[in-house]
Amino acid sequence: MVERMPPGAAAPMPRRSWWLIVLRGAAAVIFGLVAIFWPGISLAALVTLFGAYALLDGAVTLLLALRVAAGSPGRSILTATGIAGLIVGLVSVLWPQATVALLIYVLAGWLVLFGLIAITHSLQMRKQIVDWPFSRGGIVLLVIGLLLALFPNAVAVAATWVLGILALLIGGGLLAFAWRRQQRDRMVL
Repeated sequence: MVERMPPGAAAPMPRRSWWLIVLRGAAAVIFGLVAIFWPGISLAALVTLFGAYALLDGAVTLLLALRVAAGSPGRSILTATGIAGLIVGLVSVLWPQATVALLIYVLAGWLVLFGLIAITHSLQMRKQIVDWPFSRGGIVLLVIGLLLALFPNAVAVAATWVLGILALLIGGGLLAFAWRRQQRDRMVL
């Protein structure tokens, strides 16, 4: 991946923060694997597990936002993503007896919000990084979130698979981005 940044321009993310992205990606992959390969998990346990993942993801994203330089366009996006993750996580953990429809609507809302944030962030970063991965991922998340919101009954039966597959896709994307970021940090040194 080649970056187009003028000499002296601030990097879109702080150097050496790739491990925070790895943490987010690993949490998503673990959640996805549990959701897919533990078919006997109850819906209440899945909601609680999803809430724990969203809380961890939100906290790590806020930590990453604190490491970004003040005034950087990525800082506000990371902060919004972190706060959204914390809110969704708290709702999921505090009310684990939620129905399948509520879980799907919470997931749909989170996907739509995260998709919009990813698209916005990619538009802000398009001048600094070639082939920003969140633009395509954000569109996919947005479309899936809208489909979940529009057709919740069709997805209710396969809620654990949908959650698991989405978590694996998000985690894989984050891990790939972290790897590219780590490679970039090595080249800068």
